[in-house]
Amino acid sequence: MTLVELLVTTSLLGVVSVIFLSIMVSVQSGVQMETDRSNDNDQARLAVQQLDREIRSGNVLYDPGAEPAPFSPYYSLRVYTQSNANIRTPGNRCVQWRILEGELQRRDWDGVNPAATVSGWRVVAENLVNVDLGIPAFVLDSDPLKGSRIVNVTIVTQTDPDSGNPVRITASLTGRNTSYGYPVNVCGTIPAA
Repeated sequence: MTLVELLVTTSLLGVVSVIFLSIMVSVQSGVQMETDRSNDNDQARLAVQQLDREIRSGNVLYDPGAEPAPFSPYYSLRVYTQSNANIRTPGNRCVQWRILEGELQRRDWDGVNPAATVSGWRVVAENLVNVDLGIPAFVLDSDPLKGSRIVNVTIVTQTDPDSGNPVRITASLTGRNTSYGYPVNVCGTIPAA
């Protein structure tokens, strides 16, 4: 074997290695981007499912556009719901959702004694970019024929803002499994954030 043959073989091996490694990096980047997108999609769908369950059983839906400070209008939602009422004491609960620092958070309390029964904030979904993009998360449908019973929910998530487009899940959720006649201020007293 001559020195020239050895140099040619080493050069070819180097070129093939560079091509192989660049393909591997590209594939790994694509896999990571699809994994992030899939996780974002899963989080958004699970959040909308939980919102649907509580809004569907909602007795009183508060206008997200009128949320008082320190909660941001259209990024906070309150519902008086009977979801899971048969396993909770008391059964009907005030539930509040908010988007804060890229997280969708949830808490609940008894409408009669809010300060004593408020739960802590629990993270339901992460990497929300609604606030960054200026997309309202919760909007009460203003159609008078629908009786203020529909909440339009838009959840936008994106793990890595430098790769791909954000995942956007939109749903119109209706308070349909409800009993009427509840006082409209039952969740009017909001515990401190």
